[in-house]
Amino acid sequence: MDKAEVEKLQSKFETIYDEELFKDQTKILKIIPSVDVLIVRNNTSVNEAVINAAINLKVIGRLGVGLDNVNVDLCKNKNIKIIPAIGANTISVAEYVVSSMLVLSKKIFFSTDAVISGLWPRNKLMNGNELYNQTLGIIGLGNIGRSVAEKAKSFNMNIVSYDPYIKSVDTQFSYIQMKSLEDVLTKSDVVTLHVPLSLETENLINENKINMMKPGSILVNTSRGEILDENAVIKNLKSGKLGGAALDVFRKEPLTKKDGKKFLHVPNLLCTPHISGLTNQSNKRVSSLIANSVIEFFNL
Repeated sequence: MDKAEVEKLQSKFETIYDEELFKDQTKILKIIPSVDVLIVRNNTSVNEAVINAAINLKVIGRLGVGLDNVNVDLCKNKNIKIIPAIGANTISVAEYVVSSMLVLSKKIFFSTDAVISGLWPRNKLMNGNELYNQTLGIIGLGNIGRSVAEKAKSFNMNIVSYDPYIKSVDTQFSYIQMKSLEDVLTKSDVVTLHVPLSLETENLINENKINMMKPGSILVNTSRGEILDENAVIKNLKSGKLGGAALDVFRKEPLTKKDGKKFLHVPNLLCTPHISGLTNQSNKRVSSLIANSVIEFFNL
């Protein structure tokens, strides 16, 4: 959490701030009974045991937007307010998606070692693609999906989207064509995922769905690792069916050396450690939004 925002909270509350606390469930359970406010990122499991032990808990601040690590139903039953940082990291994630699209389309991050070793692989890298007039498929058209669309529009991309909860778009986004999931997958040169993890979305992009995609298309996942079948992505990158993939999230996080072994030497793959929503600016916005919301909750 941004240091200045932690200090703001410390000026109002007795505050326990420990960046490693999420790793120690025993310690969490020991201190939680006296806690009125809990602020977490995505690695802290706010499960039934934690919530039942939190006899004084009134509000949970989520430094992010996904709530799959919080037992939301139990919080509702116990009248515990949950405050996610909606919108605060939208720009950061959208820029990550567009950056990944550019890098993977033009294959520009594959040449450094070869160039400095004197191989000069110019012919090998001449088959990159422009984003101009390509089709971008956005699965999940919330704040982040719309921000990606706005940025992609500046590249003159054609934009299609699937979101079962949105039947039509505002005039501002009239350039986005709402389609079925199958249409988005079959028509898109790039597919980006922006859906929450739920029973409906788990394993949404599996072997069958990838087979629907265009040969050479690109897949970007900044939502949750469980949304897609990692082994199917690896298989289709190796076969060339997928032209590239950017994975910022994984089924097991943090990704261990053992779990990460399957991703070694997979072509046209960009892996990052769940950082698409993290920049200096977004961390300040997220931290400020949560700190101010907690202070407002107690009318301080």
